Amino acid sequence: MYFVLKVAGSALVTIGSLLAGRKVKMQYKKRCEILKQMQEALKYADDTIAIENTLLDNVLRDCGEKFFKKEKGKDVWTCAAENLKTEFGSFENAWDKACNEFFEDEVCLNEKDKECIRNIGKAIGIANTQRQTAHVTAGLQRLQTLEKEANAAETKEGNNAVKIALAIAAVVIIVLF
Repeated sequence: MYFVLKVAGSALVTIGSLLAGRKVKMQYKKRCEILKQMQEALKYADDTIAIENTLLDNVLRDCGEKFFKKEKGKDVWTCAAENLKTEFGSFENAWDKACNEFFEDEVCLNEKDKECIRNIGKAIGIANTQRQTAHVTAGLQRLQTLEKEANAAETKEGNNAVKIALAIAAVVIIVLF
């Protein structure tokens, strides 16, 4: 009976460790996805503002609906559109508030990611479309660099997280026996 409890405990420890390792790996993957979605939304916003001359709050809502479907309105773009109503046209303040709300839920983003996303507010809020496009291009390049770093981290660190979790499980199992 004692042996059966050890085997059951070992199985539970292994499963728990594997799940913990996979959760960490999924956080790395989510970071990559968010950075990619931000790039796509930023390109779309810049094109829509420059070419179609669409109202900013409509562009922001469209970005949220098209590129952040899983978040269901809890993304930075949709929040910024809502905040524009209360900020009386101050896009940078609306974007900062939206970023603060968004960053509370997205723990997978690091400080460089957050700073880059925060700077998007400065790029989109420029009235001159040529200057806006130049700032957006710089922001896109920065997001692409961060995405490459995130992909490398996901590959390396994500796999290591699973391996470390399983190694810890093996140590616990050895101690059990």
